[in-house]
Amino acid sequence: MKKILIALAFTFCFVAGTVYAADLTVITENSPPLNYEENGKVTGLATELVQEIMRRTGQESSIDVMPWARGYALVQGQPNVALYSTTRTEARENLFKWVGPLATIKWVFFAKTGSGIKISSLADAKKVGSIATYANDAKEQMLKAEGFTNLDSAPDTVSNLKKLMAGRNDIWLVGENEGVLLAQQNGFAPSDLEQVFIVKEVQLSVAFSKSTPDATVNVWQKAFDEMIADGFVKKTTDKWAK
Repeated sequence: MKKILIALAFTFCFVAGTVYAADLTVITENSPPLNYEENGKVTGLATELVQEIMRRTGQESSIDVMPWARGYALVQGQPNVALYSTTRTEARENLFKWVGPLATIKWVFFAKTGSGIKISSLADAKKVGSIATYANDAKEQMLKAEGFTNLDSAPDTVSNLKKLMAGRNDIWLVGENEGVLLAQQNGFAPSDLEQVFIVKEVQLSVAFSKSTPDATVNVWQKAFDEMIADGFVKKTTDKWAK
């Protein structure tokens, strides 16, 4: 009888974990090269890492792509939501539960090549006419916290690229690799962009809504730690770095 009870308890725990996984909503945004849609499929470095976590944990949900502001609102207001790639900042630390870090990136200011703009500090950036920012993302939140009042917010990063190239904004705050890839994907050359200042280096993770069971988050983190240990994370990161 004791063996039967132990077996039943083990089965219950396994099923409970599967139920948590099945109930999880996984969402991301278009932000290459980490996560983006291409030919109707979600791809990118972070996507491949998240998909492998899902495979190892038995997570069967699809990944939904939506604008950042909508996804960020969902992960704050709905239970059992996972949003990637989310910058883990001090201001956000207690808003979510976390798994990662998936990647480390640089935030930079780009200007249009030939603009003559020189930036050597955030104080310099406050003096330009306007800065293209992405609505409600961590970069824009940081500038607002620093007292910037010259921000021109857009609901997507492609709009920011186009505004910069059209001369509507002076500089654009974006991830270093993301800015270059977006230029290539939208009819511009990387040489059309000039990096004028590195703002900071940040880590990106999966953010879970606060009500997500700890068991779910712990299973995801355990799977990710195993992916680091067995070389999957390095192999995938190296592949996307080429």
